[in-house]
Amino acid sequence: MLHRILTTVLISFLSLTSIFWAAPSAQAADCTLTAIVWEGYTDPSFVDEFTAQTGCTVKATYAGSSDEMFAKFRTGGGRTYDIISASGDITERLYKAGLVRPIDTSKLTNYSTIFEPFQGGKWNTFDGKPYGVTFAWGPNVLVYNSKQVRPAPQSWDVLFDPAYAGKISIPDNPMTIADVALWLGKPDPYELTEADLAEIKDKLLALRPSIRKFWTTAGELANLFQSGEVVMAHAWPLTYKQLSEANFPTGSVSPQGKLTGWTDSWMISKRSPNADAAYQWIDFILSGDGQKGVMDVTGYSGATELGVEAIGKERAHELFMDDLSLHSQINMWQSVKNYDQWVQLWNEIRS
Repeated sequence: MLHRILTTVLISFLSLTSIFWAAPSAQAADCTLTAIVWEGYTDPSFVDEFTAQTGCTVKATYAGSSDEMFAKFRTGGGRTYDIISASGDITERLYKAGLVRPIDTSKLTNYSTIFEPFQGGKWNTFDGKPYGVTFAWGPNVLVYNSKQVRPAPQSWDVLFDPAYAGKISIPDNPMTIADVALWLGKPDPYELTEADLAEIKDKLLALRPSIRKFWTTAGELANLFQSGEVVMAHAWPLTYKQLSEANFPTGSVSPQGKLTGWTDSWMISKRSPNADAAYQWIDFILSGDGQKGVMDVTGYSGATELGVEAIGKERAHELFMDDLSLHSQINMWQSVKNYDQWVQLWNEIRS
């Protein structure tokens, strides 16, 4: 009799245990967060940890430019994606289009650990309210094949060197116009007159014959280097990291005073049915594990004190996270009033 009772209790306990163990799988099936992001921002190396913690999976689409990201996010009135990793050149566009919701920072346990200059940043705060949460930033850099480009470049002028004609790649992105504006010494690369744009067009036309291909993703650009099609490019640090990890001979230069870059923010769709999961995701990316995950994959700089703790002071210093000195030197992407003219100019260069 006692044996039967113990057996019955054991079976009941095992049944209950199986229910609890099954819970995360059931939750994961019910919770899928859709995202449109820059390459590297939803890498399995840290997404899997988020899923293990919350039961939510992340279904991401990579975009090659801010324009592509904006267009896809707007499709379906903002119902297709729950979140977007927006750079500063489209955050205001998303806000003005009514596609994103203000951020309730009280729902983010780790919000207070974001570097103070990044809280309420002008790139994601509108009408006095935060519409985005900063989590990563970095410069656009000059990446080169260190065996074929000698000596090591010191300025962007090397892109125009006839020795490398037909071996150059630049981003397929109208925001590249801002970089050319800096090369020409324009004081504000985002406030350009028609005369400025005409001058920039001439500069790009001079470079056009040297361009082998306009790249759209960091992975694509890495392949162009590895295949020998290009030896130098206007690039993201992610390509440099990908090439270095593949033991490809590569170097990277950040010409002082002539850098554009991006401060990226998570923004939540106004029509997202998974807003709670979106807040969980953002909070995870602000955590030490989330920040370290993003930095390990991309080589970009993080945005929180927890990120500094996770990677250590030495690496945080290398990424300029201890004093943000590099951030202050970068002409970060921002909204452009005459952007239609920029797009028209870029299309002319592309064709």
